Amino acid sequence: MWYWLGQASVRRMFRSLVQQLEDYCKRSEPTGYSPRLGVLTLTPKSNLHYLFPLYHAFKDEEKFKQIYSEKGYYDELSQYFAFAGDYRSALLYLVKSYDSVDDATRKRVYRTAEGLKDIEHVNARHYINYAAKDRRVVMINEAFAKPLHRAFTLSLLADFYRQGFRYLAMEMLNNFSNHSLAKESMRTGYYASEPVAGELIRSALEMGFTLVSYEDTAAAVHTANQRDSVQAANIYEVMRRDTAARILVHASYAHISKKKSADGHIPMALAFWKLSGIEPLTIDQTDMTEESNFGYGRVIYQAYTQKYTLKEPSIAVINNNPVNVTDKDLYDLCVIHPPTVFQDGRPTWLSLGGRRLPTYIKPSTPSVFLVQAYYQNEIDNNDNTPWQLVPADQTYIPGSRKSYLLYLKKGKYKIFFRDINYHILSALPVEVN
Repeated sequence: MWYWLGQASVRRMFRSLVQQLEDYCKRSEPTGYSPRLGVLTLTPKSNLHYLFPLYHAFKDEEKFKQIYSEKGYYDELSQYFAFAGDYRSALLYLVKSYDSVDDATRKRVYRTAEGLKDIEHVNARHYINYAAKDRRVVMINEAFAKPLHRAFTLSLLADFYRQGFRYLAMEMLNNFSNHSLAKESMRTGYYASEPVAGELIRSALEMGFTLVSYEDTAAAVHTANQRDSVQAANIYEVMRRDTAARILVHASYAHISKKKSADGHIPMALAFWKLSGIEPLTIDQTDMTEESNFGYGRVIYQAYTQKYTLKEPSIAVINNNPVNVTDKDLYDLCVIHPPTVFQDGRPTWLSLGGRRLPTYIKPSTPSVFLVQAYYQNEIDNNDNTPWQLVPADQTYIPGSRKSYLLYLKKGKYKIFFRDINYHILSALPVEVN
């Protein structure tokens, strides 16, 4: 039984919510639906629409399984659940994209975990802060369907700023000429439109970080090696211009590996090291987060967290030296995230270390399906419309108080209530204090 799913009634509730959305999509034609759509997207007609990719994924399931492959389809779907504020379903669908692990392998992993000894766990944020003190470049990764990784990177920002880091380079940032790097909006980047990513970006800007977009703008036609080498060159250009620069780089998956792969691929971190002569400190989050990022890693995580009860993001050490419990040597450090604790269907890590308060929002009518909270000042500066803005938080999961639980910082917001067809039913000003 999956350790994070909780009680059977909770599982049924989530299945019913997703089933409600799937049934609606299959029996109806949602507004904006196009049978000709060939890619799942959040931005139809250059506006953000957080249910749009789910509509098409459910309505044209077989078509998109052919386009993406079956595994790719579930991976994509998991990401769009994360965008919509449904982390539990994001994890469920991510697992559907994994290869299965046989019972013999599973038993072997559990026996190995049981035999582990001499391992201690230290607070990951504190350890990383210490490890970064003499580094000019630190690279940390994320998995697209796990906003938890963005929340953890946000927790590092204040420590890094105090150390003298002034640049935050992010793979997710739009690197074309129409980008918005001085304020958060849909033009800041596609994955930057996920609400926790939005909070990471807003927090970095408020602290005084300069955002650096470094993605290869020709990635669609470049090889993997070309893409990673262009990314490395773009990051190095910052250091060439500012010889005192210290940079925190937030990338995806194995782009931050410092090892050449078996097929000869040189990932971005290694390409950067070769180009600049500066060895980055690299930190993996993807292997040892709940459900990991592949089937075998998922079993390792489950076995490990059954043996060791973790309450905070941690680094495993033996004799004060960091160890990677997955036996990978691709990264310098591996963050082990504890299993998520849920409150009324929402991860409690959405509080962002206490920066945000759990806030219950009562729906305006029984027809409400999605509740979104936008910063009032961003709405005021956008002609009082939310179309191209990124919510502070959003969810379609009703809580036990017949209200929707959002995590919001102190301040003024405009709450938009939408039906299952994404039509705005009403709006409500709310102040959190």
